[in-house]
Amino acid sequence: MQNLRDKLLKAGLVTEKQAQQAEHEQKQPRKHREREAKESAEEKQRREAFAAREAELAEERRKEAARAAEARLQSERARRLRQLVDSHRMEIGGELQFHYVKRSGKIGRLAVGVELQRMLESGAAAVVDDPGQPEGAVVPADAARKVYEVDKNSIRFWYGPEKPIGFSDAGE
Repeated sequence: MQNLRDKLLKAGLVTEKQAQQAEHEQKQPRKHREREAKESAEEKQRREAFAAREAELAEERRKEAARAAEARLQSERARRLRQLVDSHRMEIGGELQFHYVKRSGKIGRLAVGVELQRMLESGAAAVVDDPGQPEGAVVPADAARKVYEVDKNSIRFWYGPEKPIGFSDAGE
C-alpha cells in the first residue's frame, strides 16, 4: 500500500526535495504545538500562582482595613466615654468603702459618703470605667444609660429594677 507522498512522486507531480520539505513541515507544527502546550501549562501555573498570591494580598489588605476601622471605632468609643465620664463625674470621697468588680476581675474600692452610697445602692448612680484612669468613676443614672449605649462593658456597677450590673464578672 502506497501513501500519498509516494503516489505523487511516482506521478512526477512533486520532487523528492519537495516531498521531504512537506514531511518536515508536517512534523514541525506538532513539535511547535507540544512546545506551546508546555509553555501554556507553565504560563497557566504562573498565572494561578500569581492569582493566589493576589488573593492572599487582597485578604491581608481587607483584614488590615478591618483592623484599622475597628481601631478607629474603639478610639471614637473611648473618646465618647471619656467625654461622658468627665462631664458627668460625681465627686467621691468619704468615710465608707464601696466595692465593685473591675474589668480585670479584681475588686475595686471607692471612698464614698453616705449619700453617694445610697444613690449607688438604689440605682440613682453607677460606677463606670474611667478611660485612662485605673479607678472607676461615679456618674448619675442618666449618664450611665448613655455610657451603656456606647459600651455596655464599661459599666462596672449599676443597680436597677430591670437588671443589676456589677454582681457578675461576665460583663452582664
